[in-house]
Amino acid sequence: MVKRKIIAASWTVPIYALLLSIVEFSQQTLVETSFLESVSGFLLLCTVYMAYSFPIIFTYGVVTSWFSDWVAKRFNSERVQLFISFVLHILFGLILSWLSLLAAVLFFLIDRRLMNQIDVTKRVVIKNLFIPIGCWLVAMGSVYLIGVVQDFFVRFNSI
Repeated sequence: MVKRKIIAASWTVPIYALLLSIVEFSQQTLVETSFLESVSGFLLLCTVYMAYSFPIIFTYGVVTSWFSDWVAKRFNSERVQLFISFVLHILFGLILSWLSLLAAVLFFLIDRRLMNQIDVTKRVVIKNLFIPIGCWLVAMGSVYLIGVVQDFFVRFNSI
């Protein structure tokens, strides 16, 4: 069960960072910025959210999700187990208000989706750990490349 929770956390981190970045970025007003600056700002926001949410989701999220499922298994009905687990995820997710609530709901939904998959090996868990790391590296690399392209055009136009 913990292996499945780690896989769920691996998928939750980039999706959470993307959704949070979309919400945050849509609230900002775009004041005379170029397209590349907007994309760079969005990707930078994603990398910051991934960097900060990664350790929290992997520690607090996995432990509280495991605890929620452990408590829920004490009940007989599968519907009651689902409800109790969801309520506990929500309660543990309310620690930082709506910010962590979004992560808790995402974690719960991804974990329930993974529950149907039978083959969860150590190798699959290790492969899935590279998902948030790879997303973070791609986003940071993109921000760097956009900066290089912008710098090139600034230097080219000043000649």
